[in-house]
Amino acid sequence: MVSPQSSTVIYNGRGANNAPALSQFEQRMRVLELYVQLLIARTSMGDYWPEGLQDVANLVAALPLTTSEFSSIKRHLQNAVVYCQQQEFGAATFELRALRGHLQRL
Repeated sequence: MVSPQSSTVIYNGRGANNAPALSQFEQRMRVLELYVQLLIARTSMGDYWPEGLQDVANLVAALPLTTSEFSSIKRHLQNAVVYCQQQEFGAATFELRALRGHLQRL
C-alpha cells in the first residue's frame, strides 16, 4: 500500500520509506511521456487518434515551459496532426518522436 502524500510503502505491517513522492510537475511529465509513447505506437500502426493528440496538447499547455520549448513542442505536435490527417503516418511518427525527445530533455 502506498500513501498518495509520500512514498512510504507498508509491507507486512512494516513501513519502508523509499524515494520522495513525485511533484505535480513530475507526475504530469510522466503522464505526458506515456501519452506520447502511446501515440507513437498507434500512429506507427496507421491509427489516427485525434482525441489523444488533443489530450497531449492540453497537457503541454498546462506545463510551465519557456516560450521556445512550448513553441517547439507545439510545432511538432501540430505537424503530427497534419500528417495524420493526410494519412502520412511515418512522418507523423517522426514528429511524435521528435516531440518525445524534447520532453525527455526537460
